[in-house]
Amino acid sequence: MKNKKYYNFLIFACVLIWFICIGSKNIYTAEYIEIGNLFGVDKPRASLAMTFNFIFYSAVQILLFFIMGKINIKWYMFISIFLSGLVTVFVALATDLWQLWWILAINGILQAGVWGMCTAILDKYLPIYMKAKANMLMNVAMPASGIISYGSASLFVSFKRFDSPFTFFGILLSISAVLFFIAVSKCAKLKKQQVVNQNTSNTVDFMPIKNLPFTLKTKKKKTLFVVISFALSILVHFVYYGVLNWLPSLLTENFAMKESIAQAISAIAPIAVAIGPVLAIRHCETHPDFVFVGFIYLSLACILSLLLIFLFKTNVILTLVLVCVFLVIIQGTISMVFSVISYKLSQYVNAGAHAGLMNAAGGISAGLAPTILGAIIDSNGWQVSYITIFAIIFITTLFVFALLISLNKNRQKLR
Repeated sequence: MKNKKYYNFLIFACVLIWFICIGSKNIYTAEYIEIGNLFGVDKPRASLAMTFNFIFYSAVQILLFFIMGKINIKWYMFISIFLSGLVTVFVALATDLWQLWWILAINGILQAGVWGMCTAILDKYLPIYMKAKANMLMNVAMPASGIISYGSASLFVSFKRFDSPFTFFGILLSISAVLFFIAVSKCAKLKKQQVVNQNTSNTVDFMPIKNLPFTLKTKKKKTLFVVISFALSILVHFVYYGVLNWLPSLLTENFAMKESIAQAISAIAPIAVAIGPVLAIRHCETHPDFVFVGFIYLSLACILSLLLIFLFKTNVILTLVLVCVFLVIIQGTISMVFSVISYKLSQYVNAGAHAGLMNAAGGISAGLAPTILGAIIDSNGWQVSYITIFAIIFITTLFVFALLISLNKNRQKLR
């Protein structure tokens, strides 16, 4: 297809800007131990900068949910992300912890639109047969960014240069903003040509998705859908970040590993977790009832989190396997809430606005989970933290099960 190269370039630009954006956040979380030691603070205070980051990140995304349709996304993203790259460099220049609180808070504001606006752009310009591919790559980019961020953190921490990765990611972030601007400009021009040629209005490629497990034809249903999906996004992101962000500490405190080695080994988790979105999106493409698929994933996560309560310090290899498989399943679940339902139901809700709201919920959890779980670990130990994780997943699974039964009953009434 002649236009496919433009679509692929757009996918590449969106994936790159998301990959670098998340990578710049992951560096800080990967260096919690080093930053805590440098400024002489405990786990909760070391993670507080990211708490501020995600508070502003999420607050702005909630605002964008209501005004997304009125914004020129191309220019908004170009300006905000180019500036975010410059701000990221300033992290490397900080001389006190309070400076990091302000710098990361500003970056949270600047990066707030990335996920939702990329989703909106991809939903607007891509033909339907390419959306699953784009969604898969965008979701894979999130955990995959941990590979380079945790890897670079481990490398530079071993040289006592925790600051260097922030300079590297800052420069890349500004470059990615330029590529995004070019890609959107080309696809916008292409779409104008298609409208003139009357090739878009009645083509199969852009028809709405059928065989959905439910519809949102009333305002009440749309509101209920937004509230429920927002709550689910908070819960699944909370357990994800609660487990992933303290993995290096889990290894150093329970298996007496050096910090740099623990950070290097922790890079295994993002590599493995990248499988989750691939599996989840494929399952949702082959099975139309994504609510049922989500229930299966949550059930598996329940079992794995239960095992972690009793086996988290038995053996380092067993611990890594359990954590990695758990994170794979949870990341798959996140993909469903994070974007699958946004694309699938885009005929009823603004895909970009909804995806941004789901990311805002994720941001809230990303900001709170490390701090809350860090405090639990410090005061009550690792086992209590995993009991907390299990309780959250168990309650979420029961809720989705009840939702699944309710939807099945409604379908039977309509037959």
